[in-house]
Formats: sequence, structure tokens, C-alpha cells
Amino acid sequence: MSTDVEDDESDEAQLFGDAEWNELADSEFPHFFSERDGRLYQAETASSPYPLPVDTPENKRHRRLHNALRRLIGANYIDPVEQILEGANKLTIDLGCGTGQWIMEMAKKFPHVFFIGLDIVPIATRYPEENVRFELHDIGERMRWADQTVDFIHARSIFMTVPDYSVIIQEAIRLLRPGGLFLSGEWGQFPAFHPTFPQAVGPPSAHVPGLDRFYRRLQEVLAARGIISPVASTVHERLVASRAFTDVQEHIFYMPIGPWSPDPEAQTLGLLNRRALTELMNTVRPMFVAAGFDEAYLETLYSQCWTEIFKVSGLVSIYYLVTARRS
Repeated sequence: MSTDVEDDESDEAQLFGDAEWNELADSEFPHFFSERDGRLYQAETASSPYPLPVDTPENKRHRRLHNALRRLIGANYIDPVEQILEGANKLTIDLGCGTGQWIMEMAKKFPHVFFIGLDIVPIATRYPEENVRFELHDIGERMRWADQTVDFIHARSIFMTVPDYSVIIQEAIRLLRPGGLFLSGEWGQFPAFHPTFPQAVGPPSAHVPGLDRFYRRLQEVLAARGIISPVASTVHERLVASRAFTDVQEHIFYMPIGPWSPDPEAQTLGLLNRRALTELMNTVRPMFVAAGFDEAYLETLYSQCWTEIFKVSGLVSIYYLVTARRS
């Protein structure tokens, strides 16, 4: 005799897939990490080129940015996400889920939707919501789901996880059902001013030469590691050029750097973002050293950057949020 419980379990099995679900033993966790410069990174044997740490300080930085971004946008998503997730048996995949904060909050908001978070290291919570599962996977590789079986794919701040962002788009094209949604969110990797400031018209190097040089050096270091950048400002045109999506929409958000705005909420966001940016700069400094930049050069560069970050008004981080419906 069929019951509602049995029907629910059948739906869950169908949407989550038939993978073996074995919780990692504590003794297995160290195999996914390696220690360098006093920080934890993904294991050196991992295929992903991701160069940043995956330890507690870095997770705190991501959490701080997540909370600030949710306040800036007003939610963890924009239209047409609610429309896409209406009805039963909907499947969402979060690429590069990290600790799982976004996916856990979304799972509470949409308890009827099944969520799967993918990451190459086991740093997500071990106590997920009932409609959430976390899975170890290199998102640069083909995923285990069949063609056209996913309703919503979320990809935030993942451009460093793959050599070329095009592999993410191609896999989204394969996985999404017709009408399914791809949502990309990436931070611009360059200095910028809020559009209301006159400095936004000219080249950043004229106003913040230190930050301009920092981001140029970062792009060089990432390129040497096989990571193509910048990506954020190109996602919209990549999706359009694929001819596999309709209603491709780009939404641009400006996150203040520092408390220069007269608006109290913007001041709070600016302080959070400035702290996250300084933490990121300190995090990537060993990458510069490994690439051959000497300490004297870096000391001068970083000193100039700190002065600009703390003294120059109008600085922002630009967040590019792009939505696209599968044709």
C-alpha cells in the first residue's frame, strides 16, 4: 500500500540521485587538505586550480561577505527564482557551496525544494536541513546528473575553481531543463568608484594606482596558475553568445568599501566589505611571494593600497549578478 511518506521518499531518491551516501569518517578529513604558510588549502593532489585557503579564517571572510551581500541585494536571490522553484520536485544545485550557508538559508525558505551543494573539500555543515545534501565534487568536471534534470543552478564566486568559466556554462546548458535557471554571481576583480562619483569616469589608475596595480598583479598570478580572469563582467556576454539561454539579465550592485556613504546601512556594509577586502589581500600575499615578487615591492604596494582603501571616498566592489533561462 502506497503512503505519503513512501511517495516523499521516492521523490527524494529520484531527485537526489542514486549516489552512495556515506558520511566521511573523522580520519578521512585530513586527506582533503594540505597545510602551507600556516593555512589550510585543498589537497595538492586536487584537480581544481583553486588557490585560496579553505580554513576557518577564510570561511569567516566568505560568511561576512555573504551576510553583507544579502543585505545589499535584499535577499539570497532575485527574480525569477521564486517562480522557478514553485511546485513540487524541484532540484537546485549550488556550485562551490563552501560551508553551505547560502544553501541552508535557501532550504529553509523553500522547504519543498531539494538542494545539493557541491564542493571539492568537506567544509559544509555535517547537519544539513532535511532537503539538503552536500557532495564532494570538482565542479570543473562533468556532474553525475542526466541531461535536462535540474531546475536551478547557483554559481557564486567560483571563477577561481576552474581554469575557464566556459566549462561551467557548458555544464549548465547540459543539466538545466528547458526553462530552468542559471544564476551567476561574481565580484569584479578591479578597483572601481560608485557611478555618482566623478572618479568613476576616468581610469582607476589615476585615482587609486596602488589598488589598480594590485589587481593587475593578481590577474597575472592567477593566469600563471591557469585561471583565466577577469570573469565577472563577461558572464552576460558568454551566456548570450552560447545561444542556449533566453532572457539573459545582468544586475550590477555596488558594495561600498569603507564608511564613506552618508547612509547608515551603506556605512555598515562598507565596513564589512573593507574588512573582507583587506583579509583577501593578506590571504593572496603568499601567492605573490611564490610568484617571485620580493617583500620590499609588496610592502610598498600594500602600504599604498591600505592608504587608498582607508582614505579614498567613493570606492566600491562591483558585484555582477546574471540570470538566464534555459531555452
